[in-house]
Amino acid sequence: MSRFITPPATPHIRTATASIATAVSVALSVFAASLIPGSALYAVLTAGGVALGAASGIAALRHRGGLRLFQWLSALGGIIILLIGIVVAIAKVGASAKLGTAGLMASYYLIPSATLACYIGGIGQLPAKWMAPVFMATAGAATAGWFSLGAGTGVEHFLIVFSAVFSLMGCAYPVREYVVKRPPHPAAALVTLAALLLGTIMLYFIGIVVAPSLAQPHPTIVAWSFMCAGVLATIAGLLARRA
Repeated sequence: MSRFITPPATPHIRTATASIATAVSVALSVFAASLIPGSALYAVLTAGGVALGAASGIAALRHRGGLRLFQWLSALGGIIILLIGIVVAIAKVGASAKLGTAGLMASYYLIPSATLACYIGGIGQLPAKWMAPVFMATAGAATAGWFSLGAGTGVEHFLIVFSAVFSLMGCAYPVREYVVKRPPHPAAALVTLAALLLGTIMLYFIGIVVAPSLAQPHPTIVAWSFMCAGVLATIAGLLARRA
């Protein structure tokens, strides 16, 4: 049982990246609905990220060393999201009201759990030294972004600042590693750029709360900054060597 729930001895960075990217893409699609509704390019990019869920699921299922908990979570979450996406797509193409309703119900009840499964499964397949920084950077940014869409109460302002600082702490790790060790692999530079971009967004969030008179960035800029950080980090993970 302990073997099943522990992370693999050899991290599966590409599978982990695909799984985390799937969860991030679902989160970005939620932000896009509020920040830049109707953007076809943004929709295509988030759909591409969700499609990585299928890749992570297939990669996990084909693993010869025996699946562990985190790989099962990646596979299960990715496949559920893919299947729901297929049902919704068929419903729209065929203009089927019943199938469309089924797809919406499945999305409402299953997508959040499947997204969480992808996220936890991806984090659990990373090298041990990257688990905490990636979790802090992504979870903090997602939480700060979510509360920034709210009514702006005092409690929400506190949660935005707390989450943004939490994310900044995670973003600081790859920047420090790059400055100190100067790794030659392009993936290191890409993930550092992603961390710097994400950290800049978090600083903006903190600044807006602390100094309300500060000029707020346009929602489109915020949405695309999140997207660019996600794309850079995903490319870095897919290019990374095994650690």
